[in-house]
Amino acid sequence: MSNLITSLDLGSSQIKGIIAEKKKDGTFSVIAVFKQPSSGFRKGILVDEKEAAEVLRQLILDIKKISRGAVKNIAISVNGEHIRSRSAEASIAVSRPDQEITQEDIETVLKNCQAMKRPANYTILHNIVRQYFIDDIGDILNPLGMTGSRLGIDALIIEAFAPHLNNVVKTLQKVGGNVVGGLIFAPLAAGRAVLSRRQKEAGVLVIDFGGQTTSFVLYEENKVKYAKSLALGCHYLTSDIAIGLKIKMELAEVLKLSYGCALAEEIPQKEIIKMGDIDPKMKNEVSRRYLAQIIEVRLVEILEMVDNELKVLGRKPYLPAGIVITGGGAKTFGLIDLVKRTLKFETQLGYPSLDNFEIKNSNYQEMLDDPEFAVALGLILISSEESQKILTPQGFFKRLISNFIP
Repeated sequence: MSNLITSLDLGSSQIKGIIAEKKKDGTFSVIAVFKQPSSGFRKGILVDEKEAAEVLRQLILDIKKISRGAVKNIAISVNGEHIRSRSAEASIAVSRPDQEITQEDIETVLKNCQAMKRPANYTILHNIVRQYFIDDIGDILNPLGMTGSRLGIDALIIEAFAPHLNNVVKTLQKVGGNVVGGLIFAPLAAGRAVLSRRQKEAGVLVIDFGGQTTSFVLYEENKVKYAKSLALGCHYLTSDIAIGLKIKMELAEVLKLSYGCALAEEIPQKEIIKMGDIDPKMKNEVSRRYLAQIIEVRLVEILEMVDNELKVLGRKPYLPAGIVITGGGAKTFGLIDLVKRTLKFETQLGYPSLDNFEIKNSNYQEMLDDPEFAVALGLILISSEESQKILTPQGFFKRLISNFIP
């Protein structure tokens, strides 16, 4: 097989991935879909290389059994509180006497934008061009061949702590994987998979609820305005349940998945859960409303953190297309209504668009038609698009990775 892309959504709780082959018409044939427990990652960051290597080594071996070529072009998600975004602008004088803007001019203004001072040991993960300016006239998407005396750029720079990225890339290389497909910020991948152009034009917020992280990306006028990752996710609901009910984490997880609800008021006061139905050794009963109260308190805390982050924009975002939620945690019963009530925008569950994917296996179809696979699908799409971008100087992702590895 040729033109294979493998995506790995490296979560703290689970690894989700897809092997797909890009066809001549630009669509993708899905070869395999997989989901398995993760290890060695915490809050989106690789913290135990030995544990992570053991899991990833077996995963790479399993992928090789499907196709050895599939490990040669891997795109991975990156996440964590260390990732930050900021606006950046730069401008240059157009080089040609006739003032026609060339590819060299575009590359120069891109480099100048990236060269702005950033914290020590941080590297640029994404340089997202929002618009170009020619002589102070903006909203230009591609200035190549146009004329003017000055070329400006408005971009969103997403940067990450380089040692964290380096650890992931090196660990995958050690176990036989090759991260040619790129390192992609998770909420950008989720947004690419679930949003339409119309939603991004109108204004929309995507929130990806992971196990130990909650990340989001804000779009306005089809431009990425802001993106952020918080070190708090739905795994903490399990911890809170275990503490509040004085039970083991394994039982708390079962309770969360089987009986959890994000809105306590939706649960009748007299509804009980017989713990013996979960563990025959237990004889006690638990109020389902109390369980929901534990879950709701933590989720409200997460949503208020998102709201506080959006306030750095200096204004409340105007979101005619509302909020779209993705990730495994997004399927928590009642969460749509809680988000709507807390953030005061219309909210919907984000199912990935599968229009560009040929899926012959019905099991794979069912797995992918799920908000928790939004990031894995988005990785395939973004990786493919970035590899073809003419305006990306000298293969951005390949240069990026080569900067990490000694």
